[in-house]
Amino acid sequence: MSTRRQSMTTTTTEIVKKEKGNQAAPIVYEPYRSWVCCTRYKDRSSFQNILQELELSDVQKQIIKTRYLNILENFQRRSRNYSYVFFGGHFIITVGSLFVPALLSIQNSDKSFTYNGNDFTVQIYWATFVISLLVTIFNGILTLFKIDKKYYFLNTSLERLRSEGWQYFSLTGRYSGHFIKSGKPSHANQFIYFTHYIEKIKMKQVEEEYYKAEEKTAQTPSGNHMSHPAPEQELYPPSPDQPLTTMTQNIPEPVKEAVSALIKSHTTVETPEREENIIVIPENPTPFDVRPPE
Repeated sequence: MSTRRQSMTTTTTEIVKKEKGNQAAPIVYEPYRSWVCCTRYKDRSSFQNILQELELSDVQKQIIKTRYLNILENFQRRSRNYSYVFFGGHFIITVGSLFVPALLSIQNSDKSFTYNGNDFTVQIYWATFVISLLVTIFNGILTLFKIDKKYYFLNTSLERLRSEGWQYFSLTGRYSGHFIKSGKPSHANQFIYFTHYIEKIKMKQVEEEYYKAEEKTAQTPSGNHMSHPAPEQELYPPSPDQPLTTMTQNIPEPVKEAVSALIKSHTTVETPEREENIIVIPENPTPFDVRPPE
C-alpha cells in the first residue's frame, strides 16, 4: 500500500511556477509512469491542469477529481493490462499453431536430424510438446476469462470517458446547451449532466462484467401459456432531462385496466350551475313502488 500511495503521489508531480504579484500561478501536473517504464498516463494530468481553470466550486472540482479521474485512471490501467494479455495470448496461439504441425511433420519422419554430430530428435519432441501446451493454455485463458470481450469493452468505455471529459471541458457536443432551454451553457449548469453520464458509463461496466439482468417471462392475462420477455432491468437511472416513463412500461396490463376502471367509477358528472340529487319516479307506479304516507 505504501508503494501504491507513493506512486499515486508521484502521479501528480506539482511544479509551482513563479508567483506573479500576490496571486500564485496555477499548479502544473505532469504525467506519471507506471511500473512499466515505457507507459505514461497523460489523461489525469491533462484534465487536472484544465480543471483548475474552470469556473466550478471547490466541491464540484473535488467530485470530478475523486470520481471521474479515478474511474478514468482505473479504466486506462485495466485496458492496458488486458491489452498485454490479449496481444500476447493471440500471438502465441497464432504462431504456435503454425509451428506445431511443422514440428510434428519433422518428428514423424524417418530421417534423423543431426547438426555437428548432435541428434536433435529429443529436442524437437520437447519443443513440440511445450509449444502445443502453451497454445492450449493461452487458448483456455482467453476463453475462460473472456479476454477478447473485456478488451474491446474496456477500450470502448475508456474512449467514451475521454470523449465525455473533453466535451464537458470544452462545452461542445451534448454539453453545448442541449439540456437547457434558455441561457448560455456553462460548466456549472452542465455539471449535473456530466456526472450523470459518467455514472451511466460506470454502471454499464458493472452491469456488463458482474451483473446480468435475467429475462423473466410473464404469463399473458388470457390464461394461455404464451410468454414474452420482461423489459430489461438496468442498474442506472434514466437521464435527468427525461421523465420517468419507464415505470409505466413495467406495470402489468391487468393492473392498468383495474386502475383505469377504478378511476372511471369515481368520476362525477357536474351540472354547469349546481349539483342536485334527483329522484327518479316511475311513470306507472305499482303498489309495491309507492308507499302510502304514515
